[in-house]
Amino acid sequence: MKWALWALLLIAQNASFTLVSRARNSRSVWYHAWASATSNLIWFVSQYILIGNVLDLMKTGTLNEKIATGWFYVGCTMLGSIGMHAIALRKIEPRVRV
Repeated sequence: MKWALWALLLIAQNASFTLVSRARNSRSVWYHAWASATSNLIWFVSQYILIGNVLDLMKTGTLNEKIATGWFYVGCTMLGSIGMHAIALRKIEPRVRV
């Protein structure tokens, strides 16, 4: 359960970070403010799980578990970033003055 929640938070974290980057280049202050608040809230929550996972790995994890956790993190954040880029291009930005 903890890993599934962490996966969702990582996807949401990088999705919202990508949205902030795109919003920063728009003319809409509200778009940027909403994206920034969302990104920072998700980042804050995800740090609790990240720190717990890393501490557990440092104490008892094998090298393979550490590598797998790194790839899990990278894969989820990539999925979030690429997914939000596509959503922003197709759904959000056509409706926002960019």
